[in-house]
Amino acid sequence: MGSKKFGYARVSTAEQNLDRQLVILREQGVAEEDIFTDKISGRKLQRPHFDELQRILRPGDEVITESLSRLSRSSEDLLNILKGWDARSIKYTSLKEKFDLNSPAGALMLKVMAALSEFERDVTHARIMEGIQAARARGRNGGRPRTDPKKLERALKLYESRIHSVREITELTGVSQGVIYDALRNRKKEGV
Repeated sequence: MGSKKFGYARVSTAEQNLDRQLVILREQGVAEEDIFTDKISGRKLQRPHFDELQRILRPGDEVITESLSRLSRSSEDLLNILKGWDARSIKYTSLKEKFDLNSPAGALMLKVMAALSEFERDVTHARIMEGIQAARARGRNGGRPRTDPKKLERALKLYESRIHSVREITELTGVSQGVIYDALRNRKKEGV
């Protein structure tokens, strides 16, 4: 069986229209049954039809999109997809950016994107560490604020009374459900 040409089109919301992308993909010679579409944000990891496309792709197949942004909204996710396809010998073309993964320029662009993505992660990490150090210098250690032990004890007594729901207890005491359940689990472990 020979290689196939597939198209992928995506819009972020159900109200948006795929028609323009579909016309462009058909003009590139992609058969109607080989066009996969999703109406979901590119930031979502679960894109049902994209996932289906990923499953059926074979070495030598080609995926065409109207633009890189249709494939993904995150540079890191886009890079992971493209590196995965490159490793599987799947061709990719983005029409708007004239990006062809299998051309020398496309291979170079993939390397540049990888370097930029790594740089972005490093800068983000450095900023987070600077923020933590600045907070510590101001006497803040980070993390969630501790729950007032008296409030927690009151919340646990209300829970044990079985008069109020957990939601009512959180409203009455200001102690979150998670803190209440964690305290109950800890008591159970300690055999209290």
